[in-house]
Amino acid sequence: MPSTRSQTQATIDFPRRKQSRTPVRSRGGCRDAPLNDPAVTLPPLSPQEKVLPLSPRKRLDDDNLCNIPQLLPCSPPKQSKKENELPTHSHGGRCLFSSEQPTGKSPSKRNDVVPSPLHKRQETPRSSRSHLNKKPVCMQLFKQEGSCYQQVKRVLHTAIPDRLLAREKEMDTIRCFLKEHVCGEKPGSLYISGAPGTGKTACLSRILQDFQKEQPGSKTLVLNCMSLSSSHAVFPAIAEQMGQQGASKTASRDLLRKLEKQLSAEGTPMTVLVLDEMDQLDSKGQDVLYAIFEWPWLAGSRLVLIGVANALDLTDRILSRLQVRPKCKPQLLHFPPYTKEQIASILQERLRQVPDDQVLDSAAIQFCARKVSAVSGDARKALDVCRRAIEIVELDVRSQTILRPLPGCKSPATPALVSPVPHRVGLPHISRVISEVYGDRLALGGGGANDHFPLQQKILVCSLLLLARQLKAKEVTLGKLHEAYSRVCRQQQMAAVTHSECLSLATLLEARGILALKKAKEARLTKVSLNIEEKDVEHALKDSALVGNILAGGRL
Repeated sequence: MPSTRSQTQATIDFPRRKQSRTPVRSRGGCRDAPLNDPAVTLPPLSPQEKVLPLSPRKRLDDDNLCNIPQLLPCSPPKQSKKENELPTHSHGGRCLFSSEQPTGKSPSKRNDVVPSPLHKRQETPRSSRSHLNKKPVCMQLFKQEGSCYQQVKRVLHTAIPDRLLAREKEMDTIRCFLKEHVCGEKPGSLYISGAPGTGKTACLSRILQDFQKEQPGSKTLVLNCMSLSSSHAVFPAIAEQMGQQGASKTASRDLLRKLEKQLSAEGTPMTVLVLDEMDQLDSKGQDVLYAIFEWPWLAGSRLVLIGVANALDLTDRILSRLQVRPKCKPQLLHFPPYTKEQIASILQERLRQVPDDQVLDSAAIQFCARKVSAVSGDARKALDVCRRAIEIVELDVRSQTILRPLPGCKSPATPALVSPVPHRVGLPHISRVISEVYGDRLALGGGGANDHFPLQQKILVCSLLLLARQLKAKEVTLGKLHEAYSRVCRQQQMAAVTHSECLSLATLLEARGILALKKAKEARLTKVSLNIEEKDVEHALKDSALVGNILAGGRL
């Protein structure tokens, strides 16, 4: 039976279990060939090689090649100090890092450490030769130099210059006064007035420097009254400059007597006392100013007094008692504002000190002189405007770059580049700075969307202009101005503001630099005057239709 069953039952052949394949590269270039292929002959395994498990999870440590992360070209792996100390061996231009000593046989792929992209990108001898054969770069971008702007800004300073233009007549008057009173040992007083920036202090300082060299026996005392805490503090300041010790602790009456004795003592050299910003000594009853102006006329006085202030009528308006005593009345000298021709000549004279000046345009100089003379006639302001405009252009030029050859490059193929001509300061730059400095002082009219000047202020300025023409006076009282303003408003069928509101409008116009106010004890007696030339005010106000009709009528 068993033999019969074995003969009749079919035999089932189960497939054999596949053996694990070892990823061994064959000599013929075939990879991962199956073991049951009779056409492929596998070489015997060397004792150094080992069979890895089929699953990567069962591999340990470095055998788990599937868990090695792929390196990105831009981030090379960090290496420890031990890895950096391993010996390197060059094979065909590549650096290989190996943890074992090199042998005669070629190591297998499993034992090789995968080279990082950083090592693959190391220069080969061929690439280093091509780098050495490159031609040196002879051109490079440089920042533009601004030395020419620095030179021009240096000559446009506001300090006392060596030569003062357009003030020859005033300087001759001061020299004649000093020679007459100091050299002739004759006491006297001089009052110098003028708007800020008209050269009063500069001319006087230049003359006193030269005069001290000519008359070394005289003594000069200069005091700026702006630095004093009060008007009566002028006496201790003068006493300290004259050599009196402890003058600040002495009573004012005793100190005044000591000063009078010292100024009138025999053998005392002629003393020139200069009080700058003299209007700051304004006090109740004006006792300080009266006492100072009486010093030159004391018996045996050796004092020559020179006062400097902005107000034109300081001695007539504040020191009215000096009119009764003509002997004590000082000699007057007025410095008028600079005209546009004088400001232009001052700027051009300064620019001649710079060789080959190509910075300021001639049209820009004329424009600056015309605008500044129309507003204030301040030469210092014109110098500041030009210097500020040069700084704007200089910052723009320094932010740019130009292509220039290197200093040590002498290649014949390098073109000879000439330094470009710097940017010139033109009308747009001067106009921009003037608008920043003066604001709306020149923008009285317009009537457009950008006209923010109130109508009541325009009518007040227009009334002042007509009243000054009618009375032929530069200054009018606030009471008369309010009456003229009220008549103009009635003619135009408009509501006029009250007297107190009119004072507020005048104060706002003074803050904008259009009007000048000289306050008095009573508000109605406050003197009002234009701080801008009448032609410029009329030209600006004509742009408005309503104010233009008021000016065209010409009547109050």
